[in-house]
Parts: sequence; structure tokens; C-alpha cells
Amino acid sequence: MAHRQLRTRIIRALGGGVVTAALVGGTALAADQSVAISGFSYSPASVTVSVGDTVTWTNSDAQAHTATADDASWDTGNIAGSDGTDAVTFATAGTFPYHCAIHPQMTGTVTVQAAAATTAPGPGATTPPTDASPAGTDRGSLGGWLAVLVIVVAWAVAIAAVLRRLATVR
Repeated sequence: MAHRQLRTRIIRALGGGVVTAALVGGTALAADQSVAISGFSYSPASVTVSVGDTVTWTNSDAQAHTATADDASWDTGNIAGSDGTDAVTFATAGTFPYHCAIHPQMTGTVTVQAAAATTAPGPGATTPPTDASPAGTDRGSLGGWLAVLVIVVAWAVAIAAVLRRLATVR
């Protein structure tokens, strides 16, 4: 009975690690951007993000500021001084000049790029070979490294459980 419980724990640890690795490895994380507000200016003054990304403004000035789109399509409202923050998630592509509604001399620009369009090859077409790894398997990506780390940890937990069990059997 004890061996069956041990085997079940090992299988659960390994299975959970593989499932987690698959989820983490195939997940694309948004490339969110930060803009600092200091000395009555935005830094950087221009940022580029993709549709779905978020820009977060952090105000280190003592005075409140805003980040308000010139076309009024978005507005953070007042961002409190002394490290207050606010963020905007961008759902549409475009170039959005913005300013502080309290201090109009403060200006910046957010450029939002559309997601890359993907088209399927037509009948008879072949996809050219690439040197890129399949999605989620690129060992240079953070997701790939996280997947490897999760698998290694799962194995370590399983081995530790086996060793503990063997120590109590003797």
C-alpha cells in the first residue's frame, strides 16, 4: 500500500510539472511598458507597444499629473505624486500623442502596433524552412527556460520523495 501511495505521488508530481511546463512554455507574455514621470516630463517620451499591451505611468514628482490622449480616446485621470501609478491597456493600433491635462507642456507618444497577420499558405504552396524553434520550445525564451525549470523541480521533488521513502523502509 505504501509503495502504491509513493508511486501515485511521483506520478502526480511529474504530471503536474509537465502540464505546467506546457502551459508556461506556450504562453506569450505581453510586452508591457513603463513610463516614469519626473521633473515635469515623461521618460521615455515615446513608447511602442502591441495591441493588448499595457503602459504604466509612475509619478515621482510631488505634484499630480495625468496622461491624457490628445484625441481624448484614453485618460489615466490624476496620478498622485510621490510614486502614484496608473495604467492604460491599448486595444487598437495607432499613434497616440498625449499630454498632462494639468501641465500641457508635458507631452509624449504611445505607438500601438497591430498584431502580425498570419496567412495560411495556398493550395500547393510549401512553407519555407526556418531555423526557429516551434512555439514554446525556444530555449532562448523566458517561457522555454521556465518550462525546463518546472520539469527539473518536479523531478527533484519526485526523487526526494523516493529517497525519503527508502530511508524510512530501512
